[in-house]
Amino acid sequence: MKKWIVEGFLPMWAKQTVLQDNRSLKRENRRLRQENEQLLSYIRGLEAGIRAAKRITIYNGGKS
Repeated sequence: MKKWIVEGFLPMWAKQTVLQDNRSLKRENRRLRQENEQLLSYIRGLEAGIRAAKRITIYNGGKS
């Protein structure tokens, strides 16, 4: 949000609310970006593991 709008036109209580909400949203955005990067890393690891596997063998403990 433009600094001049916040400082020039909003009353003090609204300015504090806007700034507090902005800080909260920035924290949430940072957290979600970190979570997204972690999930993308997990996906890349799974993809690498799948590509590296020659074949998948399932042993169910039954008789052949």
